[in-house]
Amino acid sequence: MAEGVKGNVLVVEDDVQLRNDVLIPGLKAFGFHATGVGSAAELYRAIVVERFRLIVLDITLPDEDGFKIVGQLRALSDMGIVVLSDIDSTAHRVRGLTEGADVYLTKPVDVEVLAASLHSLSRRVANAASYELAYTGWHLEAGGWRLITPGGVIIALSMPERLLLNRLAASTPEPTPRTALIDEMAAVIPGFDPARLEMLIHRLRQKVTKKSGEILPLISVRGVGYTLALN
Repeated sequence: MAEGVKGNVLVVEDDVQLRNDVLIPGLKAFGFHATGVGSAAELYRAIVVERFRLIVLDITLPDEDGFKIVGQLRALSDMGIVVLSDIDSTAHRVRGLTEGADVYLTKPVDVEVLAASLHSLSRRVANAASYELAYTGWHLEAGGWRLITPGGVIIALSMPERLLLNRLAASTPEPTPRTALIDEMAAVIPGFDPARLEMLIHRLRQKVTKKSGEILPLISVRGVGYTLALN
């Protein structure tokens, strides 16, 4: 990705001093082209005018729930999303990641850590591409955040769903061990309960069928794990 595109960051923070005196100057010092707004309304106007590839989002904006914003952004785009929050709790962290945030940071944030997160995300965004799931006609797009059915229905994925399908896609046709999937989830979602894996898969299958009328070719291999079935 070209430097000018890689560094294109929208900072959404209603604390004017934090936004204009700390975050934007700090990110510029690390090579980013950063623009700032202070509300959800300004955010939506900004992304209509300009295509931002990275966003730093305060989760407690005055005019809209930040978690809802994350979900909407993820459903519509493959942009890298860093959430900033005053609350350092497992529940909030899990919710932010589940809605689609790539990174969850708590305030006061270290600008160097923020910049490192954005540089890492810029590589992911640069490499985001469409690829087919095991030649089944199902596709993962937008960096793995959207599932496209053979019938063309677009289904936005949560963080756990994205992790699951990307991991299975990478190892198909060989089944992926259940323990490997659990380890992958636990590495990203603090306190992930292994018992949640089966429920996640069950709900994903239901979600896909409800939204598209099609059956996701994700099958259980007894005593081993899961795989995506070939046509």
